[in-house]
Amino acid sequence: MRTRTVGTPGGAKLRALREGARRTQLWVEVEAGLGTGYLQRVESGRVAQPERATLERILTALEARYSERREVLELFGYLVVTPLPTEAEIAWACEVCQRELHEVPFPAYVLDCTHRLLVWNQYVPYLFGVAPDDPTLGGLARQSILAPWFDPGSLLAPLVAEPDAFLPALIRAMRYEMQQFHTEAWYAAVLAPLQALPRFRHYWAVVEQEPALASAARALVPVRLTRPSTGLLQFRLSSEHFGRDARFRLVYYFPADPATMHQCAAWAASSRAVPSWIYYTYPQWANHPLAS
Repeated sequence: MRTRTVGTPGGAKLRALREGARRTQLWVEVEAGLGTGYLQRVESGRVAQPERATLERILTALEARYSERREVLELFGYLVVTPLPTEAEIAWACEVCQRELHEVPFPAYVLDCTHRLLVWNQYVPYLFGVAPDDPTLGGLARQSILAPWFDPGSLLAPLVAEPDAFLPALIRAMRYEMQQFHTEAWYAAVLAPLQALPRFRHYWAVVEQEPALASAARALVPVRLTRPSTGLLQFRLSSEHFGRDARFRLVYYFPADPATMHQCAAWAASSRAVPSWIYYTYPQWANHPLAS
């Protein structure tokens, strides 16, 4: 009587990734330089502990993204650090989020794990008071989106109608997002410029005295922003991590009252056909017929 081999969680995850990529075991073995039948043995659990370098080759062949790689490696018992996104990974993130960004009728943008602003939709320049055709979004592109809210000299800080409510809420959300990265080598370098801002230090100390929350609790505090041309606008924030690479996330500004909904509709009516961010992310777009 033959004994049935019990699979491993890591092997099952590898199989799911391979099937999701619509690749055969033989194709992956060729791409990864493996012997025939080896991947089948890993997926079925007959090879319970493949070498890390071998797993890395398999994951590369499958074009697995950071979160997928991390899950597989950890399931096989390997320690995984979180590197900062590469330029290629940032370009991928900007590309795959287009539907989520541009099918919503309100401001939305993408941040990475250091809170850098990478890409945004056509509503964000209007919200921040920046010219719609400014490809750097007033100098905010590729910079931390957190620091300007705490810097009185920035273009964002004057927009905040209720800093004693909004700024602590930002810090609560930041602490929640960053808790998974506090052991990473780059963590201190991200926090240091923020700690240099007096308003950030003040509200950080305030939040440290509060009981710890089980989540980021973004939706609990309405974001009230005011601009001379629009008056008071109210939003609720939501943040969604990318499924394949959790170092990236979409931040949505959901209109929270009728006046803000009406203003978003007015921005939609006056927005450009080609979003301004695209010139920053893809300079070659300037030569596209739609850009003229």
